[in-house]
Amino acid sequence: MNLTRHTYTSRSEKTLHFLAGFFGWFILNVAIGGVLSLAASLVSAAVPSDNTNAQNIPGMVFLVLSCLVLLLNIGLLIYFGFTRYWIALGALAGFATGLLITLCLGLLLAGTCYVVFNGGGLFPTPTP
Repeated sequence: MNLTRHTYTSRSEKTLHFLAGFFGWFILNVAIGGVLSLAASLVSAAVPSDNTNAQNIPGMVFLVLSCLVLLLNIGLLIYFGFTRYWIALGALAGFATGLLITLCLGLLLAGTCYVVFNGGGLFPTPTP
């Protein structure tokens, strides 16, 4: 494996590598997520429904494969950190963007659930 650092000659090359890392991270993870979903559905279809112990197998398979995807992401970040610095920064920015979107959606869902389960208490009815 060749771990020599790439020498950037222009700003446009840095920008291109950053964008390749940013969008490449999303494309790679969406593609792997689709394959994982397909694998989980195939495993769950193969498990007999009358065996309660075997019904845990699809969840365990999905968990193990998801951990492998996390290791792949970390490994690629380390590899590109040594060889193509701007691709690694783009992938890290993509990871941070996904995390930020997930946190914002979680806060929005928590706020929505609070309002709905609280009886819509944003506008209390006036008492006479």
